Amino acid sequence: MAAGPVGGVILGLHATGDCTGAALFRDGKLVGAVLEERLNRAKRTRSFPHQSIAWCLREAGLSSLDDVDTVTVAWNPAIPMSAINMSGFTNWRRYDPEFLYIVPNHLMGSMTGWDDSATTLGLGLQGDPRFVFVKHHLAHMGWAAASPFEQAALAVFDEHGEAKSSSFGTITGNRIEVSHDISASHSLGTLYGTFTQYLGFRPYSEEWKVMGAAAYGDPARFTPRLLEIVRCDDTGFRLDQNYFEFMNMRFAGYYGEALVQHLGIAPRAAGAPFEQCHFDLAAAVQTVFESIAFTLLRRLNSLTGLRSLVLTGGCAMNSLANGRIVANTPFDQVYIPQAPGDPGGCIGGPLWLLSQRAEDSLFRADIPACTGPDIDDEAVLATLTRCKIAYRRVDDPAAAAADLMATGHIIGWVQGRLEFGDRALGNRSILADPRRAEMKDRINASVKYRELFRPLAPAVLAEAAGTYFDHPPGLVVRHMERVLQARPRAAEQIPAVIHADGTGRVQMVTRQDNPLFHRLIESFRERTGVPVVLNTSFNVNGEPIVATAEDAIRTFFSSGIDALVIGSFVVEKTPGVTGGAW
Repeated sequence: MAAGPVGGVILGLHATGDCTGAALFRDGKLVGAVLEERLNRAKRTRSFPHQSIAWCLREAGLSSLDDVDTVTVAWNPAIPMSAINMSGFTNWRRYDPEFLYIVPNHLMGSMTGWDDSATTLGLGLQGDPRFVFVKHHLAHMGWAAASPFEQAALAVFDEHGEAKSSSFGTITGNRIEVSHDISASHSLGTLYGTFTQYLGFRPYSEEWKVMGAAAYGDPARFTPRLLEIVRCDDTGFRLDQNYFEFMNMRFAGYYGEALVQHLGIAPRAAGAPFEQCHFDLAAAVQTVFESIAFTLLRRLNSLTGLRSLVLTGGCAMNSLANGRIVANTPFDQVYIPQAPGDPGGCIGGPLWLLSQRAEDSLFRADIPACTGPDIDDEAVLATLTRCKIAYRRVDDPAAAAADLMATGHIIGWVQGRLEFGDRALGNRSILADPRRAEMKDRINASVKYRELFRPLAPAVLAEAAGTYFDHPPGLVVRHMERVLQARPRAAEQIPAVIHADGTGRVQMVTRQDNPLFHRLIESFRERTGVPVVLNTSFNVNGEPIVATAEDAIRTFFSSGIDALVIGSFVVEKTPGVTGGAW
């Protein structure tokens, strides 16, 4: 299959860390994308995405990888390989496949320079897919092709790529230029991950727990101590390596005894009670993280003179900081993709490659929020029948769901295609009435089985968002990527989705983006006068978001969800019994 400027079939992979996945593009358009954890049911799996690849090929109607022109991987192994001779072990191979890197490794020393944007590999002379290993931060920056900007500043805040932790530059048309970066030894992601581990959570996985805990703490207690071991100014950002162990690859862990002595409190053991000192440390970490991020962004603005920003990388999952960028930097337009972290590299890698191939023709891609396996009534009915589950069929699932929520039910809501990324955006969601203050604790305790300090999100009709949340004119937060300050009316009317610091991680729902979810919220407003529903991902603690009807039914019956609205079908555990009158 011949590839034109943006033609051909491109399979994008994230296969070099947690939460692997695959995406497939045909002639510059996304056919589908899915994370492997949704299919193999192992949360944040590191398994090679075989099932994701197979699903993408089926979705595109392709029989095998023989029909794929290019495979992108969001990591360029040639960059760390270029320095591997310092150990000397490549002088002798241990097994034959090592020739794939031994020969290039030795030849690099004889080259005067090489373009490290990507490394290509072919397994044959003709007809085989070309493997393109895209530089990690360029794969993050590739998401700029899904932004509304023809020209913008670019920032990647990451734990680390092949050799860098953060990268900065610009996009003009299709042309991405990287102006400066920060070494992997000095990383915003490492900073946050260190204290995620210190507070008893899993780094590179559970940072959002630290964000949730920050609202209950006083940052003043630990901020001065943190500022003694980090430095950020116009020249860059540095961590004091006496206190951070991440770059010591021989030993596990992000910190050592020096940090414990410096902070003056013991690390929290996983599962131990969360005390006030832990909340205070979480608040200080968030405060220092934001201060550094905003300083680096202000420098980027001064260098580029641009007012639009594309922000990606794992640290762009910090929705608290994201919501404060406009107020704390000169940037007045900020695009953050729905999957800015590493899993999104399976989409960002192909987007970067397509931008390069487009040459003088402006390439921009429409990447919907929901890109994975679909739910259809025929499959749902077959599953309900096979499992001998009682159900009722409804003409209007949105109205049925609104009725249940308005009478106090917690519902599982499964419709259409599966979302891509960490957040459920109205197709694989647990929904409830946000007017009931007790709903947050009820869902955290008996449905999600997680810490009670964790917030739940408001999904609000985009046209009514300004009534409840303070935001710049024209801003539409589609992917829960920003936390916004709530207005007094929100605290009074929708307390279950307003966090302890008076904020909400908002999703503004438009009719264009998700017409059925929009209609559900409209139906809820008709019954209650409130155009907001409580939204959290349809999963329980330790499991990935549900993908199939089987997943949804299993999770429904193993949790405190009251009713399941899946396709055109409603399943209730206690028909006729409501959660109480409002």
